[in-house]
Amino acid sequence: MAPGTIVGRRYRLTERIARGGMSEVWLAVDAATGEEVIAKTPRGVALQRSDLRAMFEREAKILSRIASPYVTRFYGYFTEGKQPFIVCERLVGETLAERLKRSHVLTLADLAPIVEQVLTGLGDAHAQGVVHRDLSPDNVFLCGKPEVAKIIDFGIGKPLDESEPLTPQDATMGSLPFMPPEQWLDPSKVDARADLYAVGTIIFLALTGTLPFPEKNAMRLLTLKRDFEAPTIAETTRAPYPAEISAFVAKALARAREARFYSAADMLKAWREIFQQSDTFDVDAALITLNDEGGDTTATMTHTRRPRQ
Repeated sequence: MAPGTIVGRRYRLTERIARGGMSEVWLAVDAATGEEVIAKTPRGVALQRSDLRAMFEREAKILSRIASPYVTRFYGYFTEGKQPFIVCERLVGETLAERLKRSHVLTLADLAPIVEQVLTGLGDAHAQGVVHRDLSPDNVFLCGKPEVAKIIDFGIGKPLDESEPLTPQDATMGSLPFMPPEQWLDPSKVDARADLYAVGTIIFLALTGTLPFPEKNAMRLLTLKRDFEAPTIAETTRAPYPAEISAFVAKALARAREARFYSAADMLKAWREIFQQSDTFDVDAALITLNDEGGDTTATMTHTRRPRQ
């Protein structure tokens, strides 16, 4: 493929913006509307293997189910010769991962709407029987004015009503730091609460600047997740975070999925309640400052209280 190629009889490829081992992503122009869109297509081994091609088609089916302002919009799926394409809206902005790389941590004021929108988007997906299974800061895109958080990349998403069971291969897919223990130990037990665990990990990372288990070795990381509860935010930062925040994240990161929030709606309700409580500090002024010295991470929190309006 080259710039100028017409695919699907209406999409003119203009620029390849990403290329990985499994797929490549192009900017394209929809001749029918003049709108700039994203065209994703498999490559290499993903194009050759029938199981990986089936996963790509499954991603298209998943996206076609979900209608949410907090999930990337799906425009279509088609095959050009033997080359399948997924077409989605083009988002302009940055991923949450890119923002965290730049700012290291977020204030609660900045994080609160992101979490609310991600949980709403997950609720919309779960309502259609879809689990993302790979939620991480790389798959949360921040765009628009006013800014909106959108969930992207359902490449290893799973429709829970599929008759085909999850396989051991599924346990190797996803981002390990954000993956709950059951996704590795028994993929057949993965349900919507796996995504809620990932949200808890995102919150922990965004507020502390580190992961609950900052272990780089995959087997040691998975063993820690299996055998130990995650540390609390207060333990990690040594900062006086409100007890409500620490308790919320601890519940989201519980090893046993039965101890986590029951649903995205349940988790969203609890998240909103944190900021509605009159004794919660003014989140607009909250900021964590991390200091790495001598191998230890310490943190200080500065905030001011202001009367609620």
